[in-house]
Amino acid sequence: MNTSRLPALRAAAVAAAALAVSCTLTAAAPAAESGATRLTPFTLTSPDFRDGGKLPSWTEFGGPGSEDAPCHGKNLAPQLNWRNAPEGTAGYALLVNDPDAPRAGGWHHWVLYDIPGSASRIDGHGTVQFTQGANSFGPPVVGWGGPCPPATGQPHHYVFTLYALSTPTLPNAGMTYEEVTTAITPYVLGATTIVGTFRLPA
Repeated sequence: MNTSRLPALRAAAVAAAALAVSCTLTAAAPAAESGATRLTPFTLTSPDFRDGGKLPSWTEFGGPGSEDAPCHGKNLAPQLNWRNAPEGTAGYALLVNDPDAPRAGGWHHWVLYDIPGSASRIDGHGTVQFTQGANSFGPPVVGWGGPCPPATGQPHHYVFTLYALSTPTLPNAGMTYEEVTTAITPYVLGATTIVGTFRLPA
């Protein structure tokens, strides 16, 4: 995998959302330690894959809505954890996009919002939490829509972007990726990303 692409993918994810967040996609807060100041960046991680590494096979798209798709996986989202949210965070939104998909704006795999400011984890693994939005697999497919790239062996990159917001909720259920990016724009305090890859055949 070309890891040099990762910073560009992260920057593209935010640019596509038209959000005024740091180009490094971190929100840092100072903290005293032994008389010095250190940075504590807003950080997103997963116990299921490393940043820039392969997504597990069980994340592959499948189930309801996949009848006409070439993928027939378990369609389970990975667990996500985060720490060091910006001060004033009242809620979060998570957007997952595949910028390698041959579609303007990429392919949207997960739209999740109304995540409480007290949260620090998304369980994944089939657990339904928070408000699930519509993904690019089309109605009525909402929630996690796993990777399903063409069977060319070319890896696709899946950019998980977690936005810290100054609002706890958004106005509607079932919102699309574009609707969420528009709705959160006035409330973004910071953002953090993690990138997974997937290819077929595996």
